[in-house]
Amino acid sequence: MRYTSFVCLLVLSFASNAYVLGPTSPGKWGNPVMGTGATISYSFQNAGSCDSGACQGLSSFMPVGFQTEVEKAFDAWSAVANLTFLEVADDGADWNAATNSGDIRITGHAFDGSGGVLAHGFFPPNNGNTAAGDIHFDVDENWKLNFGGLGFSIFQVMTHELGHALGLGHSLVPGSLMNPFYTEAFEGVQADDIAGMQSIYGPSVAAVPIPAAIWMFASGLLGLVGMRKKIANTAIA
Repeated sequence: MRYTSFVCLLVLSFASNAYVLGPTSPGKWGNPVMGTGATISYSFQNAGSCDSGACQGLSSFMPVGFQTEVEKAFDAWSAVANLTFLEVADDGADWNAATNSGDIRITGHAFDGSGGVLAHGFFPPNNGNTAAGDIHFDVDENWKLNFGGLGFSIFQVMTHELGHALGLGHSLVPGSLMNPFYTEAFEGVQADDIAGMQSIYGPSVAAVPIPAAIWMFASGLLGLVGMRKKIANTAIA
């Protein structure tokens, strides 16, 4: 199952890793110099129009507890890269219109029915107008809080789409979160994902507790084995 079917131009990284960067360099938030950190705001869009139909707040089609899963996705990236996220109120403006909402606006709308495209994300500036960074979920999918059973993990999909909103394209590594196909073979960011995000924003400056560091290293090995003033360049999340 693909996270999304949208097509975008991708620029291959020339590092030893296989991660892929978004189409416009630097294509990042904050300081345009690659490897520097950023503070990014986000908001939940519950009204207005989307790129396809009307926007619907996540609470209208996701189970109770969805917000915690979304916040976990932000935490997953800030734990490995120099990123700080701040939630702000959304003003309900239409998608890609002038707004005082978050840099990243999160909402849902109808895509293509159940079982097709799960979600899509938009690359960050320099990609124009206020659509940059926004993340949209398909309202017709069955969303769930954890792995197992029918449906798709809110956390897994949100973390993948957030990778695009922060500047990563689709990875060529099968065992990476930024690979375009949904999987429950692992959870969250993997070694190749981490390398890509750190190339854009640098490593996290927060102290990582030893148990978390051990888990991150182990999960990385598993992965190797197995328009905020923006033009709408969509990620094929």
